[in-house]
Amino acid sequence: MRVSWSSAVLAPALVCWAAIGLAADADPAEGEGFRIENKVFVDNTKEPQVESTTIFYHGVVYDYLTKPPEITVFDAAHGRFILLDTARRVQTEVGTEKVGAFTEGLRRWAAQQSEPFVRFLGAPQLEEQFDEASGELRLSSSWITYRLATIEAQTAAVSSQYREFSDWYCRLNTLITPGARPPFGRLLVNAALEKRQRLPTEVELSIRTGKGIPPKKTTIRAEHQWIRRLVESDRDRVAQTGQFMAIFRSVDFREYQEKVSE
Repeated sequence: MRVSWSSAVLAPALVCWAAIGLAADADPAEGEGFRIENKVFVDNTKEPQVESTTIFYHGVVYDYLTKPPEITVFDAAHGRFILLDTARRVQTEVGTEKVGAFTEGLRRWAAQQSEPFVRFLGAPQLEEQFDEASGELRLSSSWITYRLATIEAQTAAVSSQYREFSDWYCRLNTLITPGARPPFGRLLVNAALEKRQRLPTEVELSIRTGKGIPPKKTTIRAEHQWIRRLVESDRDRVAQTGQFMAIFRSVDFREYQEKVSE
């Protein structure tokens, strides 16, 4: 899911939301997979700005963005993302090596900037608090605050797979979305979640910028509904995506980006 600077980058992850817990006797990461329904709201809007569905299936993650209709496939085993524009029937491939190099370059760039907020985004330091009773996780600073409602991950495999996808998806978003916020704050959140073996059901990000009194504040809230087992329609959707990958015309990344922005 592509989310611009103004609406933030919480994706599938990032986007993690009002949820159904995973069954204690099931290991979706190693079995038939699981699905997350995602919605992102900005400030006090009642309608989501972004909606997507993320399917974890046999070691590959499929993210389906509603508007515009775009599919992102994360193939960790082969170190790549495949982006599919279903309206124009084209696809492109982006290696995780390229994505990682871009984000590290962004980190170095931010460190050289004179604006304190930009430097902070390149190397954020967040105070971490966790409430065992409620499952609320907070990571905060004077600039940004993450507040997460969480559930316990039933297996380490689910927690690890979720973090891997969320980390890489955040990095990808900075590459493909002009003006996207650097991913480093969310990477700290993902690490805190895995450390505690938790999964997010709601993520609220508050960003305080500007010099007014009170200072300008933007709030982005993401909800994730976790569906512990895939149904036939999910597997059909994955199979259809495989067909798209076989027949859609392959283009280079620059051409794909130009088409998406048209």
